Amino acid sequence: MYSRLKNLVAEKGGKLNEKKTRTVDFEKESLEFLGFRLAWRKARSGRHYPHCERSPKSCGKLREAIREETTRSTMWKEPDEVIARVNRRVRGWIGYFHYANSSRVFDKMQWQMRERMRRWLWKKHAKTQAHYGDAYSNERLHDHYGLVNFPMHTKSQT
Repeated sequence: MYSRLKNLVAEKGGKLNEKKTRTVDFEKESLEFLGFRLAWRKARSGRHYPHCERSPKSCGKLREAIREETTRSTMWKEPDEVIARVNRRVRGWIGYFHYANSSRVFDKMQWQMRERMRRWLWKKHAKTQAHYGDAYSNERLHDHYGLVNFPMHTKSQT
């Protein structure tokens, strides 16, 4: 299969990068490609299927991007500006990764984004009372501040 692929790419005028190309037994080992993790899984019915989800590395990159926008060095910025920048990054990530099997990962990423924004707002407004409370509820983050909501269904279902 590898030699056939190499010949096909050569016919088209390209060349496989030997350092990045490897052969994988998909039934035994998962692989990461373009930000997705692909693995062969067994369903409850006993049938096997190719499972596709966001790779942990791509989720980590989104968390890092949100962290960069909400560091202590951004406390001087207006919340609207910071949230607009976070929303831009999150919308781009959602647009790319809104594919099958996304609800579980999207739910976790949304929770992490909300917690980060709550902490940033709490520190920015120099709150001294108990953490968060109603001042930074999920509804307030989305309705008042305009934080983006992650879709919880695949595109084929909506």
